[in-house]
Amino acid sequence: MTTAESVRDLAIALARSGVERADAVQEVESASSGRRVAVVRARQLMVSSAEAPPPEPDTAEAIAILDDVLARLPV
Repeated sequence: MTTAESVRDLAIALARSGVERADAVQEVESASSGRRVAVVRARQLMVSSAEAPPPEPDTAEAIAILDDVLARLPV
């Protein structure tokens, strides 16, 4: 399993659990070891899965978590 897949799975799990967004962002950032590429790839995987019916119910929240992580990471 790649780091991106792990980050994606964690973001989905956190979205489903209803944990506070700030806590989820911190946890995902830590899991990615600050690697922007892993978070970008995880987001791409999420968007691809959202296009295939039926989409995961918490996909939008997981993508939002990943977006917030990306906002915190250096470019």
